[in-house]
Amino acid sequence: MIFTYAIIFMFFIVLGLIIYYVLNTIVFPKKIDEIATMIEAGQTKLAIKKLTEIIEKDDRNPHAHFLMAEAYAKEGNSQYAIVEYRQVLKLGRYDDMISEIYVRSTLARMFIEKKAIEEARKEYLILTKIDPANYAHYYELGQIFFNSNQLDKAVGFFKKSIANNSKHEMSYYFLGQTYYRNGAYADAKQMLINTIKFNPANYKAHYFLGLVLRQQGDYEWAIKEFETAQKSDDLKVKSFLAKGSCHLERGQYPKAATEFERGLKFARSGSETELNLRYFLAECQEKMRDIHAAIHNWEKIVEVNKNFRDVQEKLKGFSEFRQDDRIKDFLIAGLSQFEHMCRKMITALGYTITDVDIISDTEIEMIATEIEGKWRNARQSNRIIRIIRTTETIQDSVLRKLYQTMKPRNATRIMIITTGEYSAKALEFANTRPIETLTKADLVEMLKKI
Repeated sequence: MIFTYAIIFMFFIVLGLIIYYVLNTIVFPKKIDEIATMIEAGQTKLAIKKLTEIIEKDDRNPHAHFLMAEAYAKEGNSQYAIVEYRQVLKLGRYDDMISEIYVRSTLARMFIEKKAIEEARKEYLILTKIDPANYAHYYELGQIFFNSNQLDKAVGFFKKSIANNSKHEMSYYFLGQTYYRNGAYADAKQMLINTIKFNPANYKAHYFLGLVLRQQGDYEWAIKEFETAQKSDDLKVKSFLAKGSCHLERGQYPKAATEFERGLKFARSGSETELNLRYFLAECQEKMRDIHAAIHNWEKIVEVNKNFRDVQEKLKGFSEFRQDDRIKDFLIAGLSQFEHMCRKMITALGYTITDVDIISDTEIEMIATEIEGKWRNARQSNRIIRIIRTTETIQDSVLRKLYQTMKPRNATRIMIITTGEYSAKALEFANTRPIETLTKADLVEMLKKI
């Protein structure tokens, strides 16, 4: 009897093992495959319901958790998907269906989307250990450090990305940008050239290469790169601004003004780019003595942002322009007329002009003599007179440089006349030396006399 019970018991054990084997090798895999097909077909709700039933019976089933994560991901529910992918990693059982590299890569992308950057960084670092030949992991780490302004770390990862894939244009592009931010312009130039070699239509690379070349003083090449970048609607306005800046830095004011004006046609009203375009256009107009137009653009800027750059100081500097025709004529006069007015002013002060040096169309220097004393034998002394029509603040460096020229010119005094202002250091320097600083108010009085 006992023997019979033993046989029956063994029979049930064997039967249970057979059933378990059949379920795990045929039934469950087939059911899992069916659920995977459902997910691919977009039947995620039904798939999640069936997977929930499986997990309630077997919480350590990695395939069920994996497919649950895939279903939630397909629905765009990254929060629940992350929980399930993490459970898969916790179980740590991988096969043809479940790849650790896939799970960690998917998790890292989801963390990036959710701004969980530190979590993404951890996943990508693990991926570089288990999948070291894949350039993408190094590239993503480079992006993470680049976006957090940890540029030295970013450089290392972009270099490793390139070492694993020498044709990956975006690794070259971001490495070029990183070098540009660090001021390593020669290296940035080469990386951006490499980017363009692999993808000539990468307009951002053309734009940043133009910025690098501008820093290096290669304006002609820079302008060509900006013209290429201009083909991108996203970069069109910035490219006009950059091209204009190249011409402005070279003193080519009419060309610069043309580029800024073109940019204004496409700039979004009230944007930072529009304000910059107007600001630099006004600078060109000021240099070309078109003060009316410059004031118009400064006033347009103030309507949007009254604290933009030094626009308030500019308008303040030209406040008399709109009130006094004498100042207006003085500021917009052509070079020959500007020189003529300067001569008349200095002569009206009682000086005899012995030499005139036209430094620019905004700056003239004269050597003039005056009689010292009332007697017949009183000696003549030279005076250096610098006349500057600008809204810029005169710095002490200008006065120091002039002061050093006094002795060689046998001058005893210096007079500076400006439509701008003087810095505190400039006034401090002048107060202890034979330097006379005349302001716009003094200039108005002189102009009244002529």
